[in-house]
Amino acid sequence: MINRKGSLNLSIEAIVVIVIAFVVLGLGLGFVRSQFKDIGGTTKTVQEQIRQQLLDDLRTGDKRLSFPATEVNLAKKESIVTAIGVKNVKQGTLKFKVIVQSSGGDSIFGTEINDNFLYAAEVDELPPTESRIIPVRITSETLAGTGQFKILIQDVTDPSAETVYDSKTFFITVTG
Repeated sequence: MINRKGSLNLSIEAIVVIVIAFVVLGLGLGFVRSQFKDIGGTTKTVQEQIRQQLLDDLRTGDKRLSFPATEVNLAKKESIVTAIGVKNVKQGTLKFKVIVQSSGGDSIFGTEINDNFLYAAEVDELPPTESRIIPVRITSETLAGTGQFKILIQDVTDPSAETVYDSKTFFITVTG
């Protein structure tokens, strides 16, 4: 009989320990989930701040093209969303397209970089004195290094004489 009371007491203690473990696990998961929700809200706030910064930069600086950074840092296989700001300082409507090209440094994206830059590549129109923000997703590959890239805003108002409206050079560093 003594052995049976001992084994019953041991199994009750085991059940209590398991219940406590599940409660702690549930609390931990709830905490982590709430942290990720907060991070999502912070990301949206930062993206809106970048958008506003680009618009302010275009408005006050009398620039044609604005890009928020001269260097973008990414880990391997990481993605980041940023934006390009374009302002029409011409008298008439500006028809333009955005082109991103490699201009030096390490070949971190290989020969075909269009897979690594996702943006609206079609011809767009912009009335005089208007500005537009174009979102850009940059995705890194598995190669580490620093590459130099150039954003070109090409004026295609006159299709026979496509000219560069403005350009900006920036670096992408992939680590890891």
